Amino acid sequence: VFRVSWLKAKARYDRWNEEFQMVQAEMFWTTLWFKHQEDEWERRFTQAIEPGHCAYATKQQNIWEKFRKKAEESFQGNMTRIE
Repeated sequence: VFRVSWLKAKARYDRWNEEFQMVQAEMFWTTLWFKHQEDEWERRFTQAIEPGHCAYATKQQNIWEKFRKKAEESFQGNMTRIE
């Protein structure tokens, strides 16, 4: 009985550990995606000719920058591992 309980607990721990690693990776990928979009809109701004295109690209770059900063702020220190 104790061995079965221990095996079930070990399986739960292993699943939790795998989920923890996936969530950490997803947080990293999210901030990378936001940074990529921010850089993409900055590139579009430098290539824009029309003033309206420049304004729109600047607005989009600012939006993605805010997303990135908010994600980094939200993710910082929230995920702690229990050993």
